[in-house]
Amino acid sequence: MILLPEEDGKLLRKMEAEVSKETLGANFDELMQYPPLHSGSPEEEKAIQVLRRKLEEYGLEPKVLRYEAYITDPKTAKLTVMAPQVMEVQTTPYRQAGSTSPEGFEADVIYVPPDMIGYQECRGKIVLCEQKTSGDWMGLQGKLLLTLQDMGVAGLIVIEQDDYMPSVCHQRADFSVSGNPTPENFHLIPTIPAILHVSNRDGAKLRKMAQGGGMRAHIVSFAETKWKKLPLLVTEIKGKKEPDKFVLVNGHVDTPPYCMGATDNISGDTAILEVARILNKHKDKLRRSVRIAYWTGHEIGKYAGSTWFNDAFWHDLRYNCVASYNIDSPGCQGATTVREAPYSEVLEAVLESIKDATGITVEHYRWPTRAGDGSFWGTGLPHFGVTTSRPKETYDPHVNYSGGGWWWHTPFETHDKMDLDILVTDVKIELNLIWRLANCPVLPFNYTQYARRMVEILEDMQKKSDKIVDFYNFHHLIAEAKELVGLSEKLEDAAKKVAKGGDLAKVEDLNRCLMWVGRHVNPVAHSDADIANQVTMETFGAQPFPRICQITELAGMTLHQSPEFKFLYTKLVRERNLVEDGFYQANELIRATLGKL
Repeated sequence: MILLPEEDGKLLRKMEAEVSKETLGANFDELMQYPPLHSGSPEEEKAIQVLRRKLEEYGLEPKVLRYEAYITDPKTAKLTVMAPQVMEVQTTPYRQAGSTSPEGFEADVIYVPPDMIGYQECRGKIVLCEQKTSGDWMGLQGKLLLTLQDMGVAGLIVIEQDDYMPSVCHQRADFSVSGNPTPENFHLIPTIPAILHVSNRDGAKLRKMAQGGGMRAHIVSFAETKWKKLPLLVTEIKGKKEPDKFVLVNGHVDTPPYCMGATDNISGDTAILEVARILNKHKDKLRRSVRIAYWTGHEIGKYAGSTWFNDAFWHDLRYNCVASYNIDSPGCQGATTVREAPYSEVLEAVLESIKDATGITVEHYRWPTRAGDGSFWGTGLPHFGVTTSRPKETYDPHVNYSGGGWWWHTPFETHDKMDLDILVTDVKIELNLIWRLANCPVLPFNYTQYARRMVEILEDMQKKSDKIVDFYNFHHLIAEAKELVGLSEKLEDAAKKVAKGGDLAKVEDLNRCLMWVGRHVNPVAHSDADIANQVTMETFGAQPFPRICQITELAGMTLHQSPEFKFLYTKLVRERNLVEDGFYQANELIRATLGKL
């Protein structure tokens, strides 16, 4: 239910008119003097200080926090084919922890197709393989890299999957661990000495060469992996009526190695400045607070900044943060439409904000992924980002994100890839949504569509696993999820009456319920960790219900009496209990709140 007071609606129109194309352009130009912004570099520090100074000019009181992050900074990459002929091939390194010496090494090269990883002998060899796999959309990473490592691979040459723009290499990374590692997950970080990336076009040639046999190559992949102290910029615009409750507006400062980062994320950093400038002018009308955070350690730190922030301020986030709104890749050249809206309790507010700011009706939705510093799923916050997008005919399906531009994470992500008129539109969308989250007396949350989508996902997982329905199923879980749909509809009806009635005690009870339903449901829908830890990165956060998604793996086993089946079955029973409890707690809370209202 979204009910923005009339005077706040009028003020929102005024704020939209205050979005300054000239200010955005000047700030963008100044920030573009410094990339590439490797985390821990002097250039990153300079960019942080520019942002700090700008916020001070706008009347805010920013602080630069310092934290330690375990990051890998690629330095040198070189690929030379030695046989059957001598030739150099352009390459970029993965952002990963392994490293050769500066001199590198030479070895035989073999091609291993995706379905043979883990089966084809590769010890001591350089493996030529595909970024594209039959699994997650992010392709080769996680378990597949560890499998090759355990098999003794000497190094990898990875063929870029982008056949839309086959002459580029997108700077990619292993995201096996989210944020700083712990003793329990440090072993998940691959240490293959060299992982090089070649374009789709060059990869096709190398594939033919390797399949012919007798191929050798000399490779260098020199990276620096160590703990570094990084800056993290924060500030706050205090609300007047509910100052302890806040909307977290955030985006990352650092850019990928070798990349100018114009639309990932210099444009986003510029947009956040403009949002802060305008909101602070009208801070006396702000109901809830707006906190702003500029992350570092995003590109080569595996989201080190946002995960550290979640660790350091967990209690405040858990009990006071209304939502995390991530601003990444706005203002991209050719972004004439709007990206699919992410499913969450704020979906309705997202759709209304987009239509209000642009006139565009978004009709396609997506399950949110981990990209964009979504480090708060375990904590329970709704996490989302909204931005414009290139239309289907010019959208490169292999990128994430830069508005779908083919230049994402390449050296071609230059100044001209940002469009100021489109950036103005994006800032208006952002102001609309942030203002609703901060100023609607009743939080603009509605769980109905979100819950319906979760039921669809669970039913699809169950359908794909009917082979084992008598051994393991989601029947009771699906019933709880369907109950959430019905209760969410009733809660929405109650919210409309409470909002119109204006009873402050009832508004407070309702908001507590709206916030805490998400605290119960979001962790089980998006995370496989406890509420104080980070989701594993095996699927990059794109997999719904990661605790129980292995039901399809269980169903794929040949023998139900095998030890492997029983081990996984035991795990899934326990994980299903946790997921069911999330829905149960949410449903009980809604029932109790409806009783009060």
